[in-house]
Amino acid sequence: MMEAGSEMRVSENRGVIREAVDHRHESEQDYLEAVLRITKEKGECHSVDVARQLGVSKPSVSVAVAKLEEKGLLVMDAQKLLQLTPKGEAIARRIFERHMFFKNHLIGIGVDEDTAEYEACLLEHDISQQTFEKMKQALTH
Repeated sequence: MMEAGSEMRVSENRGVIREAVDHRHESEQDYLEAVLRITKEKGECHSVDVARQLGVSKPSVSVAVAKLEEKGLLVMDAQKLLQLTPKGEAIARRIFERHMFFKNHLIGIGVDEDTAEYEACLLEHDISQQTFEKMKQALTH
């Protein structure tokens, strides 16, 4: 028999678990993070840059850009430069922070850089924000 209130906790926990393993937005997050990284590195970002970084075709980038524009996360200006909206930039920065956190900690425990880069990409999408904050707190203090 469940005690009063435990059903609510189970439901809340399932929500956290769903957030952690919900991969529906993983691809869009990868695109946003790529635009952020490229813009930081080069000062501007074109679709071909994103295609190169993610190892996808230019038509795939065009489809993704259209979806991200529709969601208000990205705009393509008259010069065909990709620019994150404030909402898109917030998501990209959150994912980038996770990526760098995991990559740096993996390297710090002896994982080679290529493996750390790859596995950071996996980890950045697979935990809830709540768990990430707790890990960050525990490992940086």
